[in-house]
Amino acid sequence: MSKRGSLADVLKTEDLSHKKQQPETVDTAQILRYISPCRKGKKSMTVWFDPDVIQQLKLIGIREGLSIQAMMTEAINDFFSKHHKSRIAR
Repeated sequence: MSKRGSLADVLKTEDLSHKKQQPETVDTAQILRYISPCRKGKKSMTVWFDPDVIQQLKLIGIREGLSIQAMMTEAINDFFSKHHKSRIAR
């Protein structure tokens, strides 16, 4: 039985330059500018709460079948109503 060479030895001796493929060029600026259609014309707003608040929101969302987005929309619209403003959050 003949001794097999190591893969490293084979790769050193074999000319792989013809097998190398050029990676596709990707316009990263275009990727960074992509905005999901549901977010077009909207702005994000970050708020900070204790972990217990987040956990409670998530549990209510699971129980009621609501997303955080839907619950916050409802809460903001209720806040607007309380202050005699139009319920414009969507």
